Amino acid sequence: MSLADIPITAVGHLERAGTSRSGHEIAAIVVVADERPAVIAVADYQHAATSLLPHFYLARDGTLAQLLTINRAGDGLGRAIWRGRMRNLNRIAVIVSVEAPNVTDLSEVQASVLADWLPALVAQSHLSLADVCTVVPDDAGRMRLQPYLPPSPPVWSVAGDVVLGSGTRSPEQELWVALATVTWRQRGAQLRLNQAFSLYWGKFDIGAPLAPNEPPPVVADGKTYNFQVFARDTIFNEGTQYAVVQSLAGLLGPDMGAIPTGGVSRALIEAGYRSALKTSATRSPLEGKTEFRADWRFHFVALQAKLGPALSGNYVTADRAFAVQVFAGDTLYTPMSQQAGCFFLSLTDPSSPQYAQIWAETYKVTGVPYDSTNPFHQRALELKLGTPLSGVIRETINGQSFDVQVFAYDTLYRGSDGVIRRMSDLPRPAEVQAWQPKAPTPLVPPTPPVSPPVPEPPAGPVQPPTVNILNAPEVVRAGAPRRDPNWPPKPDFNILTDRNGQRERVLGNIEWVRKSGDDIIITNDWVERHLIEVSIPQLARFRNTNGGRIKFHRLAADQLRRLWQAWEDTGLLHLVLTFDGAWWPRTIRSNPTTLSNHAYGTAFDINAQWNGFYKPAALVGDRGSVRELVPIANALGFFWGGHWNYDGKGASDGMHFEWAVAR
Repeated sequence: MSLADIPITAVGHLERAGTSRSGHEIAAIVVVADERPAVIAVADYQHAATSLLPHFYLARDGTLAQLLTINRAGDGLGRAIWRGRMRNLNRIAVIVSVEAPNVTDLSEVQASVLADWLPALVAQSHLSLADVCTVVPDDAGRMRLQPYLPPSPPVWSVAGDVVLGSGTRSPEQELWVALATVTWRQRGAQLRLNQAFSLYWGKFDIGAPLAPNEPPPVVADGKTYNFQVFARDTIFNEGTQYAVVQSLAGLLGPDMGAIPTGGVSRALIEAGYRSALKTSATRSPLEGKTEFRADWRFHFVALQAKLGPALSGNYVTADRAFAVQVFAGDTLYTPMSQQAGCFFLSLTDPSSPQYAQIWAETYKVTGVPYDSTNPFHQRALELKLGTPLSGVIRETINGQSFDVQVFAYDTLYRGSDGVIRRMSDLPRPAEVQAWQPKAPTPLVPPTPPVSPPVPEPPAGPVQPPTVNILNAPEVVRAGAPRRDPNWPPKPDFNILTDRNGQRERVLGNIEWVRKSGDDIIITNDWVERHLIEVSIPQLARFRNTNGGRIKFHRLAADQLRRLWQAWEDTGLLHLVLTFDGAWWPRTIRSNPTTLSNHAYGTAFDINAQWNGFYKPAALVGDRGSVRELVPIANALGFFWGGHWNYDGKGASDGMHFEWAVAR
C-alpha cells in the first residue's frame, strides 16, 4: 500500500505552510495527541499564530487530513532527547496529531487507519517502523522520544460461518466471557474479543495476562514489535501485522538451552519482566532487585522451568532467612546460608517450617494476606494453578453472585451451589473457537529435521566397529588442548530432546510420579526393560560405584565401556578425580516438569566440585578440568554439558556427559 491508496483530505495551502528543514533529513515520525475536538483543532492549525502545526491530523472518526507537505518542517515539538542527545525535533520529524486524550487511547477506526497508513508513510519517508515515536517525559522531567505503535485495531474477519465479534452465545459462553473479563482486569488489562491478542489468549492456553498491552513496543534489530505478557508465554506481532500473532515460547523452542544474548527473543524476555513488574508494583511495593539478569540463578531456572516472568523483585525476607522471588508459575527461594541454591515452593513439603512463610511472601503480589484455609487456595494447590493474582472477589454476572479468584494458570469461581469450578472448563464463544492467527514469516531458521530413531539392540553383546579414537573426526577437529573457554569446539550433533517425542522413541517411555524434591518414582516396567548393570573397571577406585559397576541404558552401555577404555588408553584417566553419579531417577533441577537424562540412565557426572552447575567449566590446566576428555567423548557419541552456555558468559554444566548418538 502507498500513500496514494489512503484517502487524505488536504487542508490549507500546503506549498506555503511550515518552515524550512534547514537541510536536515527526515529521521522520525512523531505521533502526538490533541484532545480538542477535531473542528477546533483543525481550525487552530490553520491560524498563523498556531503553536502546533502537524503534517497530518487523524480525527476520532478516522478522517485523515494533511496540513503540511512532509518536505517542510512542522511546529510544536520543540527539543527532546533522541538517540542519546538533545535534538530540535521540528527539523527532523514528520508530525502526526491524533484526536485523543493520549496516543494509546484511540478509537477503533483510528487504530485501523494508522495500522494501514503508517507503513506507507514510513516507506515514503525512507524510514522503518522503529522510527515511529511519541514524546514522553523521562524520570528527570526531560522530554524524550519513545518508540510507538498504534493500539491493535479490531480483527473483523470471517472464519467458516462465524463472523468474529458477533453471534448468539449460550449462558455458559457468557459466563466464560464475564470471568475472562475479570481475569484480564486483575493486572490492568482489558479483554477485547475483536482483537488479535485477546482472541489468541482465548484460543490457546497461555495463562492469565500479567500486564496490559501497552507502549512502548520492543525494538530489536531495527524492527518494532507489539507485545503482551502472560503467565505461560509472551505473545507479539511485528510492526502493524496485528493478526500475525507469534509467541516467545515458539521462538525459543521447546528445549531452550542457553538464554539468548540478543535479538528479539532476548528483548522480549527483558520487556516481559519490565511489564509484569511494573503492573505488580501497582498492587504492592516492589522489594529487591527487579532487572532481568541471565547470570542470576532464579532467572535461569525460571526460564528453563517455563515459570513466566517475575511478579516480585529478588529480595531477602524481613527475618533475613531467605532470598525469594515470585514468578507467575511458582516462587523460587533459597536460605541465605545457601545463596547458590534454588528451591521451588510447589515442591516444598507442607510440613517444612518455611512453607507457610514462602506462601505468605507469594501472596504479597496480590495485595491480600495468605490464608491456608481458603478453599480456593486449597483447590488451586490441588490443580497446580501457580501464583495467585487476586484474592477472592465477589462478582455479579447476569444477575447472579459468584466468588472468583484468579490464578496464573486458571480462574476459579463458585456460584450459589458452593462448588468451586475452573473457568477453563467452560465453552469458549464461537468467535474464539473459530479464530486462527495468520501465518508468520519465520523469524528464526527452521528447526533441522529430527534424526530417525536408533533401533534398540538385542540383549546380547554387540560387536562394535573398530574405531581409531585418536583419528576420529571429533578429536582431529578439536586440535591440541589450549587454555581457552571456547575449547574444545562443540561437536556436530546435539542431545536427544523431547521435541516430537524423539527421546521417548529412542530411550523408551518412563511413567513416573514425584517422590520429593527433584526425585521421582518410576511406575512402569521401564527399568526392567532398559537398564542393565555395566562393569567399568576404570571406576572401581571410586567407592560410590560398587566396585566399578553402575546402571546404564542398554542402548548406550557398550559406548560407555569404550569411552572409559579410550580415556585410559590415551593416558587421560588421571584427570577424573571424582565420579559423581550416573542413573538417578529425577527431573531436571531447573525444570521440575521434565525428566533428566540421568533418569534415562544415559548420563554421568565427574569432577563436580570443579565444574558446578551454572558455572564456567574449569579450564585446561586447572585442577578438576575435564576439557581434555571431551573430544574423545564426542567421538564416541557423548555430549558434554560444558557446551551449554546458559548465560552467554560461559555458565554451563561442565561435570555432565550424556549419550546422544550411536557410534
